[in-house]
Amino acid sequence: MRQWLRSYGKYLTIVIERSSLPPQTKCSICQTSLAMYRCLECVGPTLTCLHCCYNGHTNLPLHRIEEWTGSHFEPSWLWRVGTTVYLGHNGSPCPTSSSPDKDIPSPAPTPLKDDITYGSKPPGRKLRGHPVLVVVHTNGIHHLPFVPCSCASSESFHLQLLRAGFYPSTEDDVRSTFTCQLLDYYLTETLECHTSTHHFFTKLRRLTNPTFPQSTVDRYRELMRVGRQWRFLQELAMFGFANSHKYPGEGELALFCAACPQPGINLPKNWQDDLRKWLYTRGFVIDGNFVCIHRMLREGTLDMWLKSGEGYTTAPTPYKKHIDSTVEKKEASKCYDHRAIADRHKAHKGCDASGIGALACSRHGAFVPTTIVDFQKGERQMNIDYALSKGLSYGPTLEAPSILVLYDIACQFLINAPKRMDSGEHLELTSEDLKKVVWGIGTWHVHGHKEECLPRFSPSFIPGAGMTSGEILESLWSVLNEVGLTTSVMTLPHRAEVLDANMLDNNWKKMLGLIPTLSKNLITSRKEQAEAQGDFDSLSSTALPQQIQDWSAQIADAEEGRREDVKAMDIFNVTLFKPPTLKDVQADLIETENRTDTLNTVGATKWITLGIDIQDRQLQLILLLRRYGKAQTRAQIAEIKSRRERLSAQIHDFFRLGDSLFPQLNLSDIDIVSPPLPFCMCDEEECSHKGESSNPLFVEDGLPEYIKIPLPSLVTHIPSCWTQLTSSELKLRLAQCHDCISRIRLEVGNKSFIFKSNIRLATGKKDRLRGYAAVASSNRVVNYQRAIYTQARWCLPRLGCSSGNLLKLKEISPNDVKAIPVVYNPQARNQRNKPLPWIWALDVAGDAANAAHLAELHRVNWIRAKCRLTRWIEEHTLISEEMGWVLNYFNHEAAKWEAWATDPSQTDAEKAWADRRSAMWMRLRLYAEGRFHEARRKLAEYLETIKADPVGDIEDEI
Repeated sequence: MRQWLRSYGKYLTIVIERSSLPPQTKCSICQTSLAMYRCLECVGPTLTCLHCCYNGHTNLPLHRIEEWTGSHFEPSWLWRVGTTVYLGHNGSPCPTSSSPDKDIPSPAPTPLKDDITYGSKPPGRKLRGHPVLVVVHTNGIHHLPFVPCSCASSESFHLQLLRAGFYPSTEDDVRSTFTCQLLDYYLTETLECHTSTHHFFTKLRRLTNPTFPQSTVDRYRELMRVGRQWRFLQELAMFGFANSHKYPGEGELALFCAACPQPGINLPKNWQDDLRKWLYTRGFVIDGNFVCIHRMLREGTLDMWLKSGEGYTTAPTPYKKHIDSTVEKKEASKCYDHRAIADRHKAHKGCDASGIGALACSRHGAFVPTTIVDFQKGERQMNIDYALSKGLSYGPTLEAPSILVLYDIACQFLINAPKRMDSGEHLELTSEDLKKVVWGIGTWHVHGHKEECLPRFSPSFIPGAGMTSGEILESLWSVLNEVGLTTSVMTLPHRAEVLDANMLDNNWKKMLGLIPTLSKNLITSRKEQAEAQGDFDSLSSTALPQQIQDWSAQIADAEEGRREDVKAMDIFNVTLFKPPTLKDVQADLIETENRTDTLNTVGATKWITLGIDIQDRQLQLILLLRRYGKAQTRAQIAEIKSRRERLSAQIHDFFRLGDSLFPQLNLSDIDIVSPPLPFCMCDEEECSHKGESSNPLFVEDGLPEYIKIPLPSLVTHIPSCWTQLTSSELKLRLAQCHDCISRIRLEVGNKSFIFKSNIRLATGKKDRLRGYAAVASSNRVVNYQRAIYTQARWCLPRLGCSSGNLLKLKEISPNDVKAIPVVYNPQARNQRNKPLPWIWALDVAGDAANAAHLAELHRVNWIRAKCRLTRWIEEHTLISEEMGWVLNYFNHEAAKWEAWATDPSQTDAEKAWADRRSAMWMRLRLYAEGRFHEARRKLAEYLETIKADPVGDIEDEI
């Protein structure tokens, strides 16, 4: 760019010189006549006279030219030099008609100075007796006279136009045509650039007349109609219905996945004899999209449906019958109240479709034909039931030994799914078909469920799933969302066609992407397998043979039992009891006091608990003051005053109760050590501030939030009458620490999903700002719980806590309370095998030195390590097999087209088209075969470098 800046003046000079007449004013072709015209698209001698311009453009009627006015060039048009389009005889005049155009006509009159169209259109609808048509081409809009063939065997005028490459806008009284090149360009533009038809035609008008684009004719409505027809014709030809002479059936204008196992298409004939039944599991993922809405049209539409279930969107009539005949029953949530459940009855104002639901293959991300359904309100079960029914009924899916279905709320959806399938009169599945289904939740969403959902539904623990994440539809939505803006205001038939076209384009790109992706992942999976093997061997080396045998049996029993009840997978979680809460410990201590009171101190537990509660409220008020700052509003001042009054009353009750319990002590005179105060007042996730007891903000003597509370953990010397209380406070403090950790975990999980649903998926700045406000509120809760935890943990060694508990209850750092990347950012790398912070592994009871506790942790770690290794072995095996299935799919398609190409009943044109398609599939097959062979060669080199198979007996078991 710096080099160009030094010489840009030369570029500018040459650009300006191109707008002037060169010194040689003779025609560059005949060298005799005066040059008056130049073509903007021809290469070579472009400055010509009238006769040479006419002769040179007999078969190039859609070039753009300019005319020299004597002082400058102005836009001109080929009709002005006499160019005429002849139909029926390869561009030559019809021999049976008396054409008045054998001699070159005189040039058209020069346009008037006030003609902002530069004379683009001839006067009247005929020129020299021939109809003048509007021709829309890739370089703009033209007006040209057309001469039809008048032979006895000639076709209708609109068919003659089509044979010549001009698509007529109507069959009767044709006035406008679109070139086939323009229609191909239009479809590509809408797919790759997601350009609306309106903006596309606006661009054509600017290309035609950049100075006065609104002066050109408007054929926007005609382009919308013709574009739909052209897209439909292209799809019919692409899928062989021009050769089979049939009308397409349901799902027959759609590509699916070349790598998914499909009997009769890409699997060998003896695939059912393979003992590895898990290898042929069909995987699907279900998800909803609330960006691809459809707004209600102001007026009713009588638009025609060119497609009705032949592509990816489901047929509208039977789907409407299903919706009208089904009542959505409210069900109590068995898990957390997720957004998909909470919003399922929520209507979208001004829309007759609040979004779409879809199925895709879980491993490769290809949309499943006939499964795209509209949501009338939220993501209701009746919508997903129909999509699932169509997806599992598509092709030979039900022939698979098992079907893995991954859905964000599968734990809730599956409860009554068999009943709904049996009761739905318009559903094609039955409860018997669902017995093959293995339900799962994607690795992204499962972390937002209850912890028991992780082993029950995560693909990481489902046999045969490989390393499927179950979140691939999220990446597909990111592309389809760009289409949602334009489809939201289309008619419903047009919207369905555009969605179909974009999903077909996605599946085609996915099919092409399978070749490099499988080649790359073949080696990657083997390396990950070796790494997982190393981690597993490291754990196994510290376990006893009997333990490994027992744990292996537990895995086998759980995987077998999950077919009947997913609760069998709970052994993948820690099975020891959870630590008691603060309320539990308080209740136990009070019960013990009432039963065995040797020191006449009934009520001491209540007194200690009240003191701990006061400390918590003091911390809460200190954090609130620091967040409000010095410039406080009247409402904030009133809130602070009210809190201080309540806190003062509690402190008064504390000292009054203490005086009655311990009359021999003067609580006000006991020497007390100050606990650490929270120094942080920010709402950030990653905060570097630490709790300090020095220099707190806004400290004033006598304020209730800074009054020291005399508890056994805070006094310098513990009175003899408090000896028994020390152990009680220790138990309460330990429970308080666990309570804080539990609440922090819950809030971090909530924050992670706020990042996803309220920020990453926000539709506007307003929603995004609300999301960040929710994150800040969540961070305040986390910081408050961290402050309580810090104080409680500070008290533990002063109460004589064991070193084991102190090692277990570590300091909570900012990194420990960050949002979980695998939840809010599924694209983040290396998260699936990355351990979570220590607070997520502490939800167990007992002492860290307890042998049962350690054995339980080791058992869970070993089981999960083996599952990780097993999934990577499955992944590597699946990739190896999928390479062969892809080649089989390409062979299948090539053979299908080859059969048409050699069928004697086909016309020559149909044979040529079939042969072209067959050659394309075979070329794709040869390309894939070469890439796969190279990948296997590199894999062999890698295995040679490690000198041994790191999988051994475990791979044989699988």
